[in-house]
Amino acid sequence: MFVRKLALFFIALTGLAVQTAVAQSEARIRVVIPSATAVEDDLKWLIELSPTADLKKQWKNVKEGLIDAFTQGVDEKKPLSIDLVFRKDELSYESRIPISNLLDKNKGFLPSLRGMGYLNKPVGQDFYEVFEKGKKPFFLRYEKDYAWIASLKEAVPANRPIPMADLQPLLALNKDVVAELKNDSAGLAKRRQNFQALRTQFEALVRIKRNEDPNVFNLRKLSTTQQLNEAERFLVETESLQASWTTNAVSPAGFGRGEFSLTALPETDLLKSIEQFAVKPSYFANVKLHDSPIAVGRLNFPLDSVRVAHLKDFYKAVRPVVESEIKARPAATYSDDQKAATQQATTSFLDLLDAGLGLGVVDAFADAYAFAPGKNVLVCGIRTANGKQADEIVKILPKLKSEWEVKLDVHEHGGVKIHELTVPKSRLESFQKVFADNSVIYVGTSQDAVWGAVGADGLAQLKTAIDQAALPAPEKVDPVVVSYQVQVAKLVKLVEVIQKELPAVAGLTKDQQQQRKDLEKYRKLAQDAMAGCESLMKGELRRTDNKIEGFIDMNECVLKYIGSMVADGAKQIQ
Repeated sequence: MFVRKLALFFIALTGLAVQTAVAQSEARIRVVIPSATAVEDDLKWLIELSPTADLKKQWKNVKEGLIDAFTQGVDEKKPLSIDLVFRKDELSYESRIPISNLLDKNKGFLPSLRGMGYLNKPVGQDFYEVFEKGKKPFFLRYEKDYAWIASLKEAVPANRPIPMADLQPLLALNKDVVAELKNDSAGLAKRRQNFQALRTQFEALVRIKRNEDPNVFNLRKLSTTQQLNEAERFLVETESLQASWTTNAVSPAGFGRGEFSLTALPETDLLKSIEQFAVKPSYFANVKLHDSPIAVGRLNFPLDSVRVAHLKDFYKAVRPVVESEIKARPAATYSDDQKAATQQATTSFLDLLDAGLGLGVVDAFADAYAFAPGKNVLVCGIRTANGKQADEIVKILPKLKSEWEVKLDVHEHGGVKIHELTVPKSRLESFQKVFADNSVIYVGTSQDAVWGAVGADGLAQLKTAIDQAALPAPEKVDPVVVSYQVQVAKLVKLVEVIQKELPAVAGLTKDQQQQRKDLEKYRKLAQDAMAGCESLMKGELRRTDNKIEGFIDMNECVLKYIGSMVADGAKQIQ
């Protein structure tokens, strides 16, 4: 069953329609892959980067047990592609797959599908209906060494198209995989009408589960509605959206790079949203971040009226869900006083976030770096409408866990009151694996921001950042609205600290216990995969005129971890 589902997934994700993606009344995402061979070579390289012989050998199992099973009859050296089409009645696909052998019973594409449970019958010259018993069929036409496949019969081309002519602009980009969405203004109203009909079907799928808390159901339903709202804007109002990924499988300096670009149609909400990017400088614009950090990031992301409304509704809907979860915690683990304190802290935190929506922006930074060899420090801050609300959360902390020691208003600098939180002895060992010889966390609050610092010389570094933020705002606004750089392996150590703070396994549901086990497995896998190498991942999102552009880079050390996870997943499904 798994192989049959995977075969259909391959058909859906590696083909494409004959129609152009321009001037469409239906939103259409086009995905192009230059060749299946290139993807297989990259996957083989990733898996064989794995740190153990057991994981390395999973490539043979993936190749022979999965890939070969559904690439029989496929010409793996030619381009393949897919269109995902958002029609009013369904989300459908229209695809093309290069074929080396269609009918041979030992090597053919159609016989391989029959072996997986997909029957077929001719409905015309080189035209077939392919189906599983009792399920809706799809349709395949064989032309010029390509199988043209679609879920709708009328979408399969009846003429003799040139298979690759319309794909050349995307193939010329020389990416491993590239996806593109293109629209024009003329079809906007029809695209919106079609999507609104389709979203009704998606919303109907959100049904209350047996014994489900109505508040949890309402939150799930709201989440679906908000995701569809965002999807509608991007699918209907985008002028051009392009995303790609490339793996450079050349050790020992291999890397992966993803790229993204977006423009919006004139006079649309999406364009108005883009026009809000990089208009005002960050509150933390003058805070100097380190060039070679453990982890560093800036966020100056504007919230338009749609996203503000979404977040307000989310904060409102999540409150009763969190309250129920807190009440349901076992009495053996949480006392009534602890539950009351947790509820109070959660309410204060959501109040803080809700008030911040009035700023119309998420503005924050974090900078973790080695102050000296073996001496790590973290300084961070977030813009707030009233940062003093955070004081209430700090005061409540000892009620959550009596081991915590809190000293209020120990320091003051630049109008910021700074509190000291002492890490409990039971957490100190794991904490000091990241922040050696330190046991104090500093939390600073003012009307405009909440600050944090921990580690070597943390207080002095926090004061420096506060002084820098107080300098006059730069005249030129930074076009980069999101940026980050992470040493992934070093951050993995933080997971151990976090795990120490998580509830005991005995108090979790079976699903939560499994999630905890998975977290621990992947933490250990990360330690094994990235030991002894520099695991660098970085990226950014920027505005250039009225275009949003971005990238994400991963070096070979990070890809080694990804390959290990792929190999582990392949091992699990054998």
